[in-house]
Amino acid sequence: MKLTERIHLCGSGAFGLTPDGDCHCYVLDGGSELALIDCGLAGNPQSILFQMEKDGLDISRLKYVLLTHAHPDHSNGCAWLREHLGIQVIASGFEAQILEKGLLETLKVRWEDGDYQQFAGMLRSKADQVITDQEIIQVGDLQITALFTPGHTKGSVSYEVEIQGLRQLFPGDEVFYRGFISVLTPPFSDFEHYYEGLKNLKGRKIDGLFPSHLMWTLQHGQKYIDKALWDFEAAQRPSLKPFS
Repeated sequence: MKLTERIHLCGSGAFGLTPDGDCHCYVLDGGSELALIDCGLAGNPQSILFQMEKDGLDISRLKYVLLTHAHPDHSNGCAWLREHLGIQVIASGFEAQILEKGLLETLKVRWEDGDYQQFAGMLRSKADQVITDQEIIQVGDLQITALFTPGHTKGSVSYEVEIQGLRQLFPGDEVFYRGFISVLTPPFSDFEHYYEGLKNLKGRKIDGLFPSHLMWTLQHGQKYIDKALWDFEAAQRPSLKPFS
């Protein structure tokens, strides 16, 4: 599904593009190269590749997966894409650790202690590149800025790119349309640093906001980030949505 000239939605269980459980998976078209932002729940993400081909995107140009975080609905396709297509997986250091060792193992949580079966079954992979805050990732002719936004997870990353004069943001599960945020029970989210993570998005004049669940918006995205910040600063009661 083509959303803008350079942005496609090629995975989403909620919208019926790909199997249930997939988060929204976006493709950034950098001309000579493509980047997939998150890669869904399925261990074999053929349905995402099929949607890319339906949109007229050449799979041979797909070079990167940019992970917002390593929950299974965002990252289970990484191993297959690395092994079969040679795709490079890019993530923060903490999420790279989760991707390789497992979420429960990294957090030292036993799945028998709660309703954590979805995390116990997550697939493992490696990250090819560990990024730092404010690092620039070149995808074809696009320069994508990695912004560390801890909160939904300790290592969550948002990705910003300017396309034809408009600033587009892919915040994963950090902030949603209408200013919702997503906090899981400790230790799965990092609520202590959520406000600090959101402040990394303050004043960035975001136009398009493309979260991993719910709706996206093509304009005025900054006002939803500002709403989430206001909830922390003034209301001191963030508006929650329980997404993993």
